[in-house]
Amino acid sequence: MKSIPVVLIVENDPATHQLYARALKAEYDVLVASNAQEAQSMLDAHSVQAIVLEPGPIGSPNWALIANIKQHPSSRTIPLILCTAQDERRQGLEMGATVYLTKPVLPTALVKAVRNVIVPTPQKGKSR
Repeated sequence: MKSIPVVLIVENDPATHQLYARALKAEYDVLVASNAQEAQSMLDAHSVQAIVLEPGPIGSPNWALIANIKQHPSSRTIPLILCTAQDERRQGLEMGATVYLTKPVLPTALVKAVRNVIVPTPQKGKSR
């Protein structure tokens, strides 16, 4: 039985996280966190295959979350897709973001980015 990949969305704007969740839920199990603390709790409780995150201004709690994700052995390899209207591309990529999307992010662009970063997991009992 093939498991459905889990995507964590970290976005404080309800309309935006609803838009992202609607776009992704056809292909993925979607978890939504409105802040860094909720996101960390979800990462501790779930196996996540990709994170879609709006980092906010440099120095905000979401930047600390990015650092924690990339420093922790169990989460450092999770692909991180940053979605922001702010021009923090260089810092995001230096901190380990896999993809950087500038808002407004079209749902089709987000789905494509997630598809590109999630590596399919082989089915149990089958070899390649």
